[in-house]
Amino acid sequence: MRRAAGTALALAALAAPAPAGAAAPDPLAALKASCTVRTSADKPPRRAARYRICEAPVASFDGTKLDTTLTLPERSAGRLPLVVFLHGFLNTKREQLSATRAGDGPDRGAEAYKTVRWNNVWLADRGYAVLNYTARGHEGSEGSIELASRHFEVRDTRHLTGLLADDAALPIDSRRVAAVGGSYGGGQAWLLLTTREDTRLQYGEWRSPRGELVRLAAVVPQYTWTHLLYSIAPNGHHLSTGVDPRTASTPFGVVKATVLNGFLATLGNRITPQIASYLARADAGEPYDGDPAVEEAKRNLARDHSAFHQDAFFEALRERRQRRVPVFALQGWTDPIFPAIEALRMYRRLRDADPRYPIGLYLGDFEHLSAQVKVPDLVYGHGLASRLLDHSLRGRLLRPRFDVRAAVTSCDRRRVGPIVRAPAWERLAADRLTFAFAEPRATTSPVFDPRGPDSDPVLVSQSRGRGCLVASGASSPGVAAWEAPITRDFTLLGLPRLELSFRAAAPDVQLNSRLWDVAPDGTQTLIDRGAYRALNPDPSGARAVYELFGNAWRLRAGHRLRLEVLQSDAPYLRTSNFASGATVDAVRLDLPGRFG
Repeated sequence: MRRAAGTALALAALAAPAPAGAAAPDPLAALKASCTVRTSADKPPRRAARYRICEAPVASFDGTKLDTTLTLPERSAGRLPLVVFLHGFLNTKREQLSATRAGDGPDRGAEAYKTVRWNNVWLADRGYAVLNYTARGHEGSEGSIELASRHFEVRDTRHLTGLLADDAALPIDSRRVAAVGGSYGGGQAWLLLTTREDTRLQYGEWRSPRGELVRLAAVVPQYTWTHLLYSIAPNGHHLSTGVDPRTASTPFGVVKATVLNGFLATLGNRITPQIASYLARADAGEPYDGDPAVEEAKRNLARDHSAFHQDAFFEALRERRQRRVPVFALQGWTDPIFPAIEALRMYRRLRDADPRYPIGLYLGDFEHLSAQVKVPDLVYGHGLASRLLDHSLRGRLLRPRFDVRAAVTSCDRRRVGPIVRAPAWERLAADRLTFAFAEPRATTSPVFDPRGPDSDPVLVSQSRGRGCLVASGASSPGVAAWEAPITRDFTLLGLPRLELSFRAAAPDVQLNSRLWDVAPDGTQTLIDRGAYRALNPDPSGARAVYELFGNAWRLRAGHRLRLEVLQSDAPYLRTSNFASGATVDAVRLDLPGRFG
């Protein structure tokens, strides 16, 4: 076992040259030589923290240099648990770096919600070593974007943490490591848990370059994916009650067009040709299923980029050959890129494999595009995550509760919650509010829908920033719509389930949906939406059952609920290449939640 050394004393001689005949250069020499002591800029000064920070490029397993920052307490008498921050797509390591302990200083600006009581200085002051680095292909680092591949980005994390574990001058405890990732980084955090390079080890473990065992002790994925293809193109066939991984990618879903086009416009040549070809093929449209290029993309994005599809991990867990690594997941109700199902399908599969698996969920009004990212909302979530880290990595006695918590969303940016708690997901919603509509309505695609741009989270966030999506006026011809009064206060808590009886002659049909809360003054607030693709439906009559993205929303008595079913929810969702029409003969809408 390596001898623990005081940080200040050990780092004093780090820049010394290697003796003659040394076997290999020190891969962390530049990083350690850069270390300086700083005082955080918190106000008043009594709240400031002293810490040591080191910044330099560090070569990964294949020589790709990654812009790296290591933050340590100013002094330490023993080995420190390590927290690794993994940043979001097209961002950098700076996403979780802060000049203040509180994380809400002027340096953070509009992104303070990401770092408030959840950053490198905050955690170093609490006794952690903190690793931040910029992913390959992103600003400041070399290489190409592999889109969170288990063979590249995930391996980068293993290599960098292994280098820290190997260095006797750094007081890192390699058996107490936590992966914390948001958005793009969250997908990587899930993959660190569910994949492995060495089959002799358990999942969530790896060897450093010198053979030191590195072990995950906790994982905190935030507003991210577990099935990458579904987050880009949901097909509506994933239910919160469970998803069969064997059929999860079929049929190919409905592409989030403005999201995908935004990525394609900003990536340039930073992404690999293979990933670029997958995205371009998705953007080209129908027909998808059966196309060899599409089938290859399905397999690759599932096998190498999606934690939900790591079947061997779940088998080991089911057979009790895999230790339980505690997880606390933060997911956004109102996130139009990574909605609640991304965490829920993983929650379900973990609990199906091991009913006692330690996973907690917090769902709130964050993170991408039009989501409101209320700072108190994130402070609450960060506090729960800190509790998990303190217990799992530092042995604090205050145990985390692996329950499910949901903040009720609203358009008031100053208001958070109330927060509803339940011991498990299936107990969050105690009641059901059901509507049945028997009046047939016709839909067409393409359709002229002036309300489309008003309900596109990409366009709205670009024009006016974050906030609720609102509209006025009637639904357009070619959009099937029904309304019903709200006669009793009800809080939606979960994913509304939609059952449609329909007739369509086309072999490939979209049946997307939007759910509006209509106030007495006529203002319509989009509270949920969904996407669904049906392949080869029976022209004489077919049935579709799917769930909307989900929300926690207060429905007031005296309001009305408007449901729209539309074959083209453009520009947010890509309009099909095939013109078609459908008649929806009957609808059942089931809202999970609580009365009162």
